[in-house]
Amino acid sequence: MRNLNNIDIRHINKKGRYINLNVPLMFDLTDEEIIYLRKLYNNPNIASERIIKSYVKPKYKLDKSSKYNRGKHQVKRKIENKIGKKLIIGSLVVTIGLSCLYYMDKSSGMEIYAGYNNASSYQQSTELAEYDIDALSDLNDISKNALHSTIDQERKDLIKNICDIYQVNYDVVYEKLVQLTDNFTSDSYLNGYIDGVTCKGEAVSANSEEELLVYAIRCMKQLPENLGMSSINLNVNTGYKSDDNYFGQIDRVANVLGINRCLMYAIVQSECGFNSEMFNSINNPAGLKNSYGDWWSFSTKEEGFFELGMEILKYYRMIGKDPSQIDYDTLSEIRDIHAPLSDGNDYWLPNVVDCLSYAQMNETALFSTQEENNRLSY
Repeated sequence: MRNLNNIDIRHINKKGRYINLNVPLMFDLTDEEIIYLRKLYNNPNIASERIIKSYVKPKYKLDKSSKYNRGKHQVKRKIENKIGKKLIIGSLVVTIGLSCLYYMDKSSGMEIYAGYNNASSYQQSTELAEYDIDALSDLNDISKNALHSTIDQERKDLIKNICDIYQVNYDVVYEKLVQLTDNFTSDSYLNGYIDGVTCKGEAVSANSEEELLVYAIRCMKQLPENLGMSSINLNVNTGYKSDDNYFGQIDRVANVLGINRCLMYAIVQSECGFNSEMFNSINNPAGLKNSYGDWWSFSTKEEGFFELGMEILKYYRMIGKDPSQIDYDTLSEIRDIHAPLSDGNDYWLPNVVDCLSYAQMNETALFSTQEENNRLSY
């Protein structure tokens, strides 16, 4: 196994592929290496779509100085421009025209791969220790511009998807995001936050670009004044309709926010169920109420799931525990906030525990459909 102690996990996509566009450099992590990194960083979300049956999620430690949702990652790392790093290597290699070069690090005796001439040579590369940037001088400016253009387009596609979920005007949102983030290059953006973006009364510190964009667009819709915006021309009907892949939607939300997908499923099933009038008429998956005490109506099913996920994170923050903890005592503390016994919620906890046990025992079957295609409206 290669030395991974200094690797930046921001360059690892959900499938377990390391892509560093600054070098550039790409290679696939083995199951053993993914397990090592998950344990090293105490982070089960590394290569979240890579199924490794032998892996058991580690326990987290909550940092008392954590912001809104930072407890799910012990080590806060700089956000890289991840959008576009999920490109299929075959098309990427054709685009940038890298030729396969091998270099030998004389001090370590390990091979260094500076480029790849086809998909198979890339997939077969398994030994990588360090980078020799000077060896990549053959990558011309046209190739670099083409690569960054592709990244920009994938970011725009993601923003468009989130705007559809929240039913807000893409043109207005994108222009504001460019302004707030210096065209997605500001230090604050790359470190996971945007001034003025809050959630549930707390400053947001995100652990991925997708997560930060979700929080930013949610804040634009719910609290436009926080970002110097007006709701005029912001809320629109894009014609977008949620599909019925609810488990896929839950899985995406859980991955983006860093919470347990089985717990999300259990709360939805215990609160409303997927066939309830509340869920199907106002897209509210768990009896969530707005600031006026009324049932919260959401524009899409995905928006409802994201709000539930953020509500769950709020509960964990309030009780001072990490979202990885889903034991009975932790759920009891969440119950006391979300569904107190004083309101007649005697059956909330046993129902959630039962549904959670069912989801854990049948997790693969429940979420197997979305594992093949978990991009929802992409």
